Amino acid sequence: MSLTKALLSFLLTKNMYGRIPDSNKNEFNIELINLNFDRSRKTNLVLLGVSLILLLIDVLNKQKGLWMPGSKYLFYTHILMILVPLILLLFFSINIGDNPKHTQKKLFFVMLFAYFLSLDSTLTSIIDQHIHGQITVYIIGAYLIAVMNNFKPLTSLGIFLINYSIFVIGITFVQENPVVLRGHYVNGTLIAVVAWFLSVILYYAKVRDFLSKKTIEYQKGELEKANQQLTATNCKLQESLSALDESQNIIFTLALALESKDPYSHGHSDRVADYALELARSLNLSEVDQVNIYRAAILHDIGKIGIPDAILNKPSALTSEEWSIMKSHPERGGNICSKLNFAREILPIIRHHHERYDGKGYPDGLCGEKIPFLARLVSIADTVDAITSSRPYRSAGTFEQVLEELQKYAGTQFDPVLVEAFIAFYHAKG
Repeated sequence: MSLTKALLSFLLTKNMYGRIPDSNKNEFNIELINLNFDRSRKTNLVLLGVSLILLLIDVLNKQKGLWMPGSKYLFYTHILMILVPLILLLFFSINIGDNPKHTQKKLFFVMLFAYFLSLDSTLTSIIDQHIHGQITVYIIGAYLIAVMNNFKPLTSLGIFLINYSIFVIGITFVQENPVVLRGHYVNGTLIAVVAWFLSVILYYAKVRDFLSKKTIEYQKGELEKANQQLTATNCKLQESLSALDESQNIIFTLALALESKDPYSHGHSDRVADYALELARSLNLSEVDQVNIYRAAILHDIGKIGIPDAILNKPSALTSEEWSIMKSHPERGGNICSKLNFAREILPIIRHHHERYDGKGYPDGLCGEKIPFLARLVSIADTVDAITSSRPYRSAGTFEQVLEELQKYAGTQFDPVLVEAFIAFYHAKG
């Protein structure tokens, strides 16, 4: 008995596939009513057509003298099956539209039609039991109600209980054979129970479909929000990239403008960038490091913008005061690029590309591993181009002279490991 109560409690009070949230209950109920109304109206039309055919058969049987005792009651039920659906069809077709305010009228139509179909099939089956000893119409009516509408468990239980009670009372009065009567009791009970369980299963299937639909709608909404956020972020990123490209182009243009003032240094930054990149690739440095090397090499002398032309282009040796001004260009370059977002990673390279491995360089006198690795690499590339480029006071040197200079000052001016790497790279390149 406890198992039966638990099962009934589960079916009557709980959702087998999830619970409809309170915020969605009204929407679910309206959707359920509209679905049941549409199905009931279509079934009503079918029932009207079938009843007309049955009524015609009754008339023909009457003319042929085939009526049996009780046939006139069957004839009355067929007339009822025409009149009621016709009245329902006409009344609710006129008074019900797609306005949400008509939801209660739709619900009334659905319940009225369900109870009528249930009662009419039961009465017809009782009469048919008296005439032919069959309960076929009762079976059809019960399963038609179960399949046609998605009623809530308690609602369908009420319909089937009324249907079953009338059926039991009716066959008790009309069936005189106790054996047949007991058989109909058992069959009627099984039919009512199975039909109700079928109705419950179909209802919860509808619940599951509704929850799945709402889940998909929610996920779709979240995806659309994510797409909108992604689009907005992408737009901001594009704006940032555009600003980055613009600022980068401006500063690169300044670097080129600087070189154009001195025909002997024209193309210097590009060549330093090429040497530095080739050495970086031979060392298998990351793409990020290679990009930073290229940018830093292009901009490593940008600080010379603040150096007077008389000092930059002086053909003779610089005085101590002039040399002091010239040595300020790495620091000046770092300050110029410090306001640019894209240059943040390369500021140490620009500032320290004139540091020496023995600590006697400028502007901060860093030594050894304290000098940023990429700054040490640019320092070598800068020296390579300085030796192989012509100056007012000397002609361009050869790569053999470059190798001699690097080997001579490895460990003092240059990182010895990078010197060996450059020499190995030069010989490998041939």
